[in-house]
This record gives sequence, C-alpha cells and structure tokens, in this order.
Amino acid sequence: MIIFSSKNIASRNIAKFIDGRLDIFDVNDSITNFKPPKADFYIVLSSHTAKSGIPSATVHVPGNWGKALLGGIDNKLCPSFPSLMLNILKRYSPLAERGYEITYEVDHHGPYFDKPVMFVELGSSETYWNDEYAAKIIAEAVIEALDDPNRYPTYFGIGGTHYVEKLTKYSLQNNIAYTHLLAKYQIEGFNEDKFIDGLNLSIEPSNKIIVEKKGVTSDQKNFIMNFSSKYGVEIIFI
Repeated sequence: MIIFSSKNIASRNIAKFIDGRLDIFDVNDSITNFKPPKADFYIVLSSHTAKSGIPSATVHVPGNWGKALLGGIDNKLCPSFPSLMLNILKRYSPLAERGYEITYEVDHHGPYFDKPVMFVELGSSETYWNDEYAAKIIAEAVIEALDDPNRYPTYFGIGGTHYVEKLTKYSLQNNIAYTHLLAKYQIEGFNEDKFIDGLNLSIEPSNKIIVEKKGVTSDQKNFIMNFSSKYGVEIIFI
C-alpha cells in the first residue's frame, strides 16, 4: 500500500504523480503519527526536514532504537523490505544531477507498523517539498521499483551519522541492501536484543553486519565484535 497525507506538502506533491496509476491511500493526518490501515507492506510518502536545508531524496525504515520522540513505540523497530528500498534509492539518480543528496537515513520516528514499511522522503525545506520535478522523479522511482524483481544480499548496517553517507555509497556501488540502519549516536540500539531485531526483523532477514569502522566508538566496535562471536554473525568493516 502506498500512503500519503494531504496535510504534508511533499507527500501530496509526490502522490499526485502516482494517483490514478496505482492505488494510494490518504491518511489525512500527521505523516509520522497515524494508525496504519491493514496491508501487506507500506510505502509512505513524506517530507524530509533538516536545519541544513540541503535538497535531499531519502529512504528509510521507521522505528525507534530508543525513546519514541516522533511517534511510534519506545524501543520498537518495524519490519523492513530491503531490496525494495534499494530499488527506489537507485532511481533517485536524476536528482543527484540537480544537486540533491541521495541517501538512506537510519531508522527513526513513527508510526509503528507490524508489516514491512519504508518512508520515501523529499526535502529538506519547503522550497524542495514544492519541487515538481523532484516529486515526479520520486513518484516514478516508487512505481518502477514495485515492478523491479531484483533482490539483493542483505546486511544490518551500523555506524556513521544520521545520513550514513559511507553505507549509502557502499550499498549503491556493491548492490547490497540494508535490513536496518543504526547510527553511532543511537546508543540505545547497541544491545543484543536490538541487534537481533536489526538482523531479523525484515522480509529479507540477514546474518551479516556491515560497519563503518571509523563511524563507531571503540566500545561500540567491541560490542559488535562480541556479538558476532556469540551469534556467529559475519562482519564487514568498510
């Protein structure tokens, strides 16, 4: 199911290029705090906001590694659909030529979903929420990706900042997809139960972790290594 909110500028601008071509549902509510209708999986169209104001096209899984500050449930991740996220992200490339940052984001904000879900976002200020060309590219990315049969090796990605620049680049260059993404600052995520969810809570679960080696603290690196040894999980450092 494709979801948008008529109360969200970027959401409704992307949606108008999808409406009439695919079924689309208007929640007419806050895009990060609504009750999802029943479906097998979800693509949520949304604005992206950042103080930098940098033009951006992003994709990520909602959910909370810690306290739910923007909707959702405390300490609760949502199931993911890694290959579909990557197939969407790849199709953002025309926007890079116009100066847009093309990137994953780490898991954050609500709502909570019990089925695979991703947020597809246009930002990061009102100027770009109203960019009709960008909205159309993102809409086409969603439509085309839904028909793309390509599936990829999956990994739990750890390290770096909110926008996981190095992990994004690695994904696009090596055709690998992420179950979930955890940043250095999301310290609540560095425990065994969260790591198990990071690997398994997905339509395409994984038993491998990719770590940005300069994007974690020494304590976090040690925790990852100990987890890997205990559970037999492969680690790739980049």
